[in-house]
Amino acid sequence: MKQICTRRPLRAVATAAVALACAAGCSGGPTDRTGPEPKRTKSSAAPVPSEIRLAGALATSTDVRGYRLEDNDQPAVRPEADREACRPLADMTGSGVERTPAAKAWASRSYGSTTERGLAVTTSLFSYEGDGAAVTVAAVRKALKECADGFSTSGNNGGATVEYVDVRTDEAPAGGDEAVAWSMTGKAQGQKVPLRMTAVRQGNVLALFLALHLTSPEKAELPRDLYDAQLKRLKQRLGS
Repeated sequence: MKQICTRRPLRAVATAAVALACAAGCSGGPTDRTGPEPKRTKSSAAPVPSEIRLAGALATSTDVRGYRLEDNDQPAVRPEADREACRPLADMTGSGVERTPAAKAWASRSYGSTTERGLAVTTSLFSYEGDGAAVTVAAVRKALKECADGFSTSGNNGGATVEYVDVRTDEAPAGGDEAVAWSMTGKAQGQKVPLRMTAVRQGNVLALFLALHLTSPEKAELPRDLYDAQLKRLKQRLGS
């Protein structure tokens, strides 16, 4: 594999598509229900956090040490899956509120490790009306079963088509009301980038972690200190 550029801004790894674009070239730079019906949760009647409140619930340099932080303000991207069954996973590689179900608000921040050179994690918080967050988690679980043989997306950052292979469910870390974790490798323009993803629901908010390693792709992992710090701040700022 070619050496992957590590001097791009952290916002360049805000979505899987952008990460794959970096790996390939280092250039500058109505709501519906999918999957099984989730159980009705108390989040259905809870206030829906705004973008400002979500941004305030993202982990800061005071909450977790050893990372370079950068807010993600890039234009929203929603990749299109080649199969309807895989749309929930394609949504997880995008950014912004346009997804199924649609989110009410979104905020995101990237964390570049200063101790493990090349390790980058993007944390995105989504708030939903009703049971949207629970529906999303259920849809991801179903998609992981139906798309284990892989899928592809189009309409990614820069217009690239990305093929995802080695799609598998991982053991989710404890925390939140429910969580799901998975791994998949994205292929674009001759490059492969392994991604580790974790989605955790806390009430009507979904925290999504996307981890990748820009210099040693096989070392992609979600650091436990960052995960724990984010869930702690989420509970402190938004409650359950």
